[in-house]
Amino acid sequence: MMYYKHKLSYEIRKGLHYLFYLFAVAMCFHVPPSAIPNGGFIAPILGSCIVLYTLDACYVYIFMCEQIGTTAFSVLSSGVRISMPVSERFQKCARNGQGGYAYILIPWINDKQWHPFSLFEDPEDPSTQQMFLMKSGDWTSSVHKALSRDTTRPCWIKGPFPSPYSHASGYDNQILVASGIGITPALGAINAFKDSRRVNLIWAVRDPEMLE
Repeated sequence: MMYYKHKLSYEIRKGLHYLFYLFAVAMCFHVPPSAIPNGGFIAPILGSCIVLYTLDACYVYIFMCEQIGTTAFSVLSSGVRISMPVSERFQKCARNGQGGYAYILIPWINDKQWHPFSLFEDPEDPSTQQMFLMKSGDWTSSVHKALSRDTTRPCWIKGPFPSPYSHASGYDNQILVASGIGITPALGAINAFKDSRRVNLIWAVRDPEMLE
């Protein structure tokens, strides 16, 4: 599988995943509903899932996407830090989820690729959300290579979606465990609960530069 991952482009691999959507639609017509109770459950059950998935995808693209025209890109040796002034809707949703994650599209790198990254709030400006893109894959390396210095350029953001720590508000004593770049959702939880909870962080890193 790793062989095909390196040989096929991102767009082709993602397009192949969407073939399951067509397969699911075809399965709805495989056994007629008239076969119930001896069969025929595929159409109503799988059909309902397809409808819910389609409605959810449409809602995200219509109501949860926004363009950020003044996105600040800060070039670091290990990656790129992105700072984005987001809308009030985005701020409210991100705060309720203690950070969460969002998909980002950078059109001057590739106008078709959306990639998910964890969010953390700027401690000095609640209206600004940040991401850290570690230089580890083809796309993140392309972003790092395209930026020779700190700059401001446009991008699209989709989200936010709930953080792994979204249930942390229900606990007084918290132990947050993160590794590497996984620290970003933990930062959101720390910032949200630092004044009202006892928060302990265990962070494992292999690159000392991440501690700077």
